[in-house]
Amino acid sequence: MSDKIFDIGIIGYGPVGATLSGLLSSLGLSVVVIEKNKGVSPTARAINTDSEQLRTFNFLSIATKVIANSRRLKKVHFTDSEFNPYSSIDIPEEDKLGWPPTLLFYQPELETIIRSNNLKYKNLKILENTEVVKIESTDPVQVNIRNNRKDSSIYCKYLIGCDGANSFVRKYIKAKLVDFGFDQDWIVIDAHTTKQIDISIDEAKQICDPNRLKTYVPGRRNHKRFEFKLLKEETKKDFTKKKVWELLSPWINKNNSKIERAVVYKFHACIADKWRDNNIFIAGDAAHQMPPFLGAGMGTGIRDVFNLAWKIFLVIRGKADEKLLETYQLEREPHANWTIQQAKLIGEMMEQYSYREKGEKYVPSSKGYGEVFPHLSRGYYGDPSDGLIATPFCRFNLDSSKKDSDEYFGWNFGLISKKKLTKEINLIVKKMNIKVLSVNDNKLKNYFKDANYLLIRPDKYLFSRSKTNSELKEALSELEKQFSLIT
Repeated sequence: MSDKIFDIGIIGYGPVGATLSGLLSSLGLSVVVIEKNKGVSPTARAINTDSEQLRTFNFLSIATKVIANSRRLKKVHFTDSEFNPYSSIDIPEEDKLGWPPTLLFYQPELETIIRSNNLKYKNLKILENTEVVKIESTDPVQVNIRNNRKDSSIYCKYLIGCDGANSFVRKYIKAKLVDFGFDQDWIVIDAHTTKQIDISIDEAKQICDPNRLKTYVPGRRNHKRFEFKLLKEETKKDFTKKKVWELLSPWINKNNSKIERAVVYKFHACIADKWRDNNIFIAGDAAHQMPPFLGAGMGTGIRDVFNLAWKIFLVIRGKADEKLLETYQLEREPHANWTIQQAKLIGEMMEQYSYREKGEKYVPSSKGYGEVFPHLSRGYYGDPSDGLIATPFCRFNLDSSKKDSDEYFGWNFGLISKKKLTKEINLIVKKMNIKVLSVNDNKLKNYFKDANYLLIRPDKYLFSRSKTNSELKEALSELEKQFSLIT
């Protein structure tokens, strides 16, 4: 066995794996990444990010750069075949996290930003052009790899598979995919306009054409994303270059654009039945897959790894019992399931709207694009009857410094106090290494309604609200117990 045992091994260096490796490396853990390809993705796949992902990127100090290299999406329209709107959704400039709820990026650029930032971590080792041959054991995890026809092994305390829809790691842990019955063949076309053309740059369209459902997303800079549902009689072979240009003809042509890729995909809606086996985990597309109508596939994966990162850090550093890792799937699976169902609903809405053009009765089953911040429906938090509990806490600026609240709390549990703490409470929070902030910010008035103390998890989900010191003491005891904290 090699003398070197890494804290974390990660298989896959796409946006999710790269984000996870940065998060864990920033915490001082030793990390090794195994990636079968070399360099960033040459083409766009993921295209959308949201404010919760930007919060995660902010922990890597790259949120500002990501925003600067993205385009804000202002509206989404459900239209008829002539692009006349049936309904429209306005997307605000920012939400309670202080960032735009939807930004459009170009994946090669995003990956470059994340990877370039990761270069600063001396405790991060990246193995590209490296194939995983076999996983041998779990204590430590032994991964047999092949690079340039040479075989070797790496060892790590924990292994996380961010290796996509055909995950090697998922198969190793014998996780089965639960199918939600949404299998549709679509062709995804990425194009770059070479001239200024009359086409929306900040509005997306779900085109509910009864002859063929279509989607248009403006993308970053001159990048445009088009998606077309295949008809029953069509196969991949039917989509020649001529056919692709025919599909694109209402928007662009050979004189003003270039096609980057045109690929037929089967859109899935499925989720793995287990996300962990001993010291091995899966995240992102390895754990769940969804239709792209919500643009939330990558974002769901980044939520996965942010949830896992702070928990695995506490365990490795001896600040929490291994039991804490049981909460990863417990919390993330329902969240991912909700997002999958929401994406399905949007696809179903498109079908329903297309009936109207056929002259059939239209009865919407959903408005689609539901609440931005769904609750954790299972997991570690306080009274679920409190509507604010188990949702992402807002981000706000501190009066006394240039920092915002996320920067102040960092990876720590946090206590926001409106009233003075007792000596006993001060001793407890010090023992538990909880960062305290006394504030009476107007932005927090809803949180402080019938409460004087707010407990925040490291992932910035609200754990509890308390009115009195005795209630706070009880909440602190519950936090310590639930998260298996070692004090």
